[in-house]
Amino acid sequence: MMENISVKAEPQIFEDVAMYFTEQELASLTLDQKALYKDVVLENFAHVAFLGYISKLRKYAQLAEAEASRVKAFL
Repeated sequence: MMENISVKAEPQIFEDVAMYFTEQELASLTLDQKALYKDVVLENFAHVAFLGYISKLRKYAQLAEAEASRVKAFL
């Protein structure tokens, strides 16, 4: 018989699901790995934004700017 388990969900923010690499780690990724990283980051962002925890346009602009500057040097 299963017990009723109460789980209190905490609001999530983008940083809860974001993945961050050091410059050295990012430099060691292949182009395919970098593309996958970008896709996963954007997908995570979309999920969190959909839940209403992020102002979509404002955070997307911040994310795009930050990631573009980090990844640009390695592509």
